[in-house]
Amino acid sequence: MPSRPATRTGKRAKRGTAAADGRFELGPFWLWYRADRDDWNICWLDGRTTRRTSTGIGGGGGAPPEDAKESLADHWTAWRANAKTIQPVGPLAPGDVLIAELTAMWIQQHVANLEAPSRYLDSVEVLETFWAHMRAKRLLPDPLTVLSITNGLIDAFIAWRSEQGVSAPTISRDIAALRGPINWGMKNNHLTAAPRIKEVKGRKKRKELEWSPEQVAAILDAAAADEQRRHIHLFAMINLSTHGRTEAILELDADTQIRQGLIYFLRPDEEQTRKRRAIVPICPTLAPWLDGVTGKVIRYRTPTSAKTRAGGGADWFERPTANIANGFEGVLLAAHAARPDLGLAQQATDSDGKPVWLEPRKKLGETKRRPKMVGIGTPNTLRHTIHTWHKRQGVPEAQIDAAAGHSEQGTGASYTHLRPEYLREFTASTEAFWQAVGEFTDTHLRYQRDTNVVALTGARVRRTA
Repeated sequence: MPSRPATRTGKRAKRGTAAADGRFELGPFWLWYRADRDDWNICWLDGRTTRRTSTGIGGGGGAPPEDAKESLADHWTAWRANAKTIQPVGPLAPGDVLIAELTAMWIQQHVANLEAPSRYLDSVEVLETFWAHMRAKRLLPDPLTVLSITNGLIDAFIAWRSEQGVSAPTISRDIAALRGPINWGMKNNHLTAAPRIKEVKGRKKRKELEWSPEQVAAILDAAAADEQRRHIHLFAMINLSTHGRTEAILELDADTQIRQGLIYFLRPDEEQTRKRRAIVPICPTLAPWLDGVTGKVIRYRTPTSAKTRAGGGADWFERPTANIANGFEGVLLAAHAARPDLGLAQQATDSDGKPVWLEPRKKLGETKRRPKMVGIGTPNTLRHTIHTWHKRQGVPEAQIDAAAGHSEQGTGASYTHLRPEYLREFTASTEAFWQAVGEFTDTHLRYQRDTNVVALTGARVRRTA
């Protein structure tokens, strides 16, 4: 197995961390004071053996002096650069592979190449905190190897996260940051065997929430009304028109993935995974919104500074969007404020189920507390909504699955997407949905908002004032 690259990233890696047992650590290294020589040593695990090297810096056995910390940082930086050139020597038994070592390799060689690695890195940090918690209680195997990952340890992690009020789906995502390195290690011939890591009960609770066409209309209206939320509007249009996955839509590049009336959600340099990415026709209502789009399709827009505009600069600054959770929440709250009768938000509650109130904002002249509101639904509710709609419309199950990426049909495994009848019923059902939305708004139509009849879609819309 190669030397262990550091598992900590960003600012935390640069400054080190005080572990639960009091030691100052950086990645797989830590500082230890040798009292008999008044010397701070850099220590690390080599298999099951603890190695150390002197820094030549003294200064007591309390908190390490800054010079010792700097020495640790220099050692880590040099060793990390060297570790990138070392190649694995072959598969090892799970009892001989450290979790920290395998996780570091997984992050450097796999996660770092993903579009949004932060969702995995956050879970890795959670796991590291749990290891420190268990180590402080002397309940963690030492060293922590792949073989140490038992059902009992996973149960302890689930209980620990549950006590923090974390939901089952979130705990499942954290465990995926443990399962991921192990599965990757098996796939890339680093491990001879791997334990089966159990799942969390309740992680796949049926998502019953769906929105009516009227609720969708209110969401689109709220997104279109704010220039800084127009990317949420376009995201919703694509989601509801294609049944696409959130990640695939956020990563969509018009230059390489949109051509000849089709959206290829699988990037040219990407391999299919279990969450398959489909090839979907662009329905008539969506087509105008993609006219002239280049590069990343979903881009957040924010106004530039007054100084920039005064100097003749652009009025807006755009950047690709990797996460729309917060923006989507804002849209739900705005839609609820405009149409409280549609139930798109509710007052937040604390851990005891009591309503949460916010203090008055004196700068705004408020004198009374106001309820803290949270949206009801997520970006994925759009996908569930259109999935349910297609089922009720009688669209063949094979077509729904193909568009959703639940089967190989239409995902690029064959040339069915080139046939004129490809997903015909699915497209017709999508247009029927937009016609239903058109009973309440015209913000789903890009060019024909001031007409009574839309030739392109056949949807009835209201004349704008």
